[in-house]
Amino acid sequence: MSSTRQDESLHGSSRSSSPIARAWISVALIPAFLLVSVVLTLYLYEWFGYEPENADAPPWVEIVTTAVAIIVFLVPCVAAVLYGRQASRGGDRRGLIPVGLGVLAGLSLSVLSVVSSLGPL
Repeated sequence: MSSTRQDESLHGSSRSSSPIARAWISVALIPAFLLVSVVLTLYLYEWFGYEPENADAPPWVEIVTTAVAIIVFLVPCVAAVLYGRQASRGGDRRGLIPVGLGVLAGLSLSVLSVVSSLGPL
């Protein structure tokens, strides 16, 4: 095994393992995690014995289902921010775009979920 191949395998210098690639993969996974969080929320309502469209669930069910949905959705958002910042600190300013997208998506869905779980006041 040549020294360049050994260096590549030890340091992970392949293109797919770069922080910018990981950041963009995380951004691409945001819609999939949104779908997973919505489906998980519906299953949690069913598991607790309520239907989300009836709005008859007690507050603790709303809190639990909303918290789980937000946590699941934030996984790729946080990954996009972390890998984007890592790329940016490494000198690749393109990492700031996934950071912005991760923050925007994470904050917007979190606020939307909290407001919708509060219902009409």
